[in-house]
Amino acid sequence: MVTKDQLGAVLSLVSNAVGHSQWVVGGSAGLLLRGLVLDVSPRDLDLYADEADALLIHQALASYAIDRQEESTTERYRSILSHYEIGGLSVELVGGFEVRAGNSLYKLEVRELLLPLGLEVQVLEGEVCTVAPLAHELWFNLLRSREDRLRQISAAMAADPASHLPAFKRIVQRNHLTPDQIESAYRWASGWQEDKI
Repeated sequence: MVTKDQLGAVLSLVSNAVGHSQWVVGGSAGLLLRGLVLDVSPRDLDLYADEADALLIHQALASYAIDRQEESTTERYRSILSHYEIGGLSVELVGGFEVRAGNSLYKLEVRELLLPLGLEVQVLEGEVCTVAPLAHELWFNLLRSREDRLRQISAAMAADPASHLPAFKRIVQRNHLTPDQIESAYRWASGWQEDKI
């Protein structure tokens, strides 16, 4: 079981090697760092970066790498992937991530969007990292039809909807998303969980 303390120790090592201005924490580890209660402990730590930054981060983490950085493309996803073993935890670096679903295309922009609109969390005393906005997690899980995650994220957003609206709107403005999916995402962001995707 991955704990916040373990994540904090690993993120401190990453930050010391790379700095903290080029990447954000996403996925279940990011949700855990936000304080969400998860049904299943995170399997690994997901770090998101823009593609150019991912190349530099990989070089900085070379001593922890367990594979080479490679482009991964499927029908739904495209990214530059690499994997590391740091402090006993599996870490995945995802560069230039794109998600397709039907006619929608969502491209993660870390420096332009996720970093400035993310949440800074303290992981160790005096050590902070940025967690991806919940609006990103909402869109990512909507596009991959993860209703279980959507319910958790929706409940967290409903507790303070105004703080999540700027990131939500920026994602809609900067990506090619269908009207039906935008409508569905607004319902989830408003906490209207009874509606199915």
